[in-house]
Amino acid sequence: MKTTNIPNRPTLWKGKLSFLIATIMIVLVVSCNNEDTEPDFSSEDKESAGLETMDDFFFDDADDLVMESLANEEAGGRTSTDDRLSCATISFTGTKESGTLKVDFGDGCTGPHGNVRKGVILVQREGVWNEPGTHWTTDFFDYSINGVGIDGTRTVTVVSVSDSAIVHDIVLTDGRIIWPDGRVGTREVKRRRRHERDENHILDRLLIYGTAQGTLCNGRGYYIEILEPLIYDRKCWAEGVIIPVSGKKFIKHGNREITADYGDGTCDNIVTLTNKNGRTVRYEVGK
Repeated sequence: MKTTNIPNRPTLWKGKLSFLIATIMIVLVVSCNNEDTEPDFSSEDKESAGLETMDDFFFDDADDLVMESLANEEAGGRTSTDDRLSCATISFTGTKESGTLKVDFGDGCTGPHGNVRKGVILVQREGVWNEPGTHWTTDFFDYSINGVGIDGTRTVTVVSVSDSAIVHDIVLTDGRIIWPDGRVGTREVKRRRRHERDENHILDRLLIYGTAQGTLCNGRGYYIEILEPLIYDRKCWAEGVIIPVSGKKFIKHGNREITADYGDGTCDNIVTLTNKNGRTVRYEVGK
């Protein structure tokens, strides 16, 4: 049972993910093709650090759309106010306690900032979407954003709900990101995600814990562990910050090991990488 009541409609960072997608995609396409001239840090180091950011944007964007659609379902299927869904066809089958949600963007649905989504997001839900114990699985069918394909099965379980926060456990299996040139990166994720809300029930901060592993677009494997919670700040997202404002993660790919430090809460896109020899480099994501 819920510990306290929260609004039926989740007030998420609507559109804040969307206008950053193209920038992230361009940066990582470049990093997959160019070698860094710094001897202590290869292009793969930066690609590894950036890949999880890209994964967050693409998959969390889909989660955002699912939660908005589930809230619409509970509200009686009224039209969504989220412009990303304005040209999508949303359908429900089942009951409030369980059912199927289908979000169909067809052959091309242009949303805010010119982002084009295609294909289908399909959700199987068991339980009321904002009650502890509820879980749903999300699958993607020919789904893409600006030509970058997203695939895999994402299972979300509601751990706890209060007036100030909602906590989810997230497992991504068989995750893939397919670049327009045919190269593929793979992804497996086990995470806990905490949405913290302010006094107006607006999403204020997003805290992420957990691990991820997979392969980079060049086929090399990687492993990521979050050492200190990655924190995303709503006001920083509004200013165009596309990475966590604080937190640390350990990244291993091949024989290389680096730690990515996202700072002290300052709203910027600066990340500091430290390799196992103690060498450091700072760079601005998106530049």
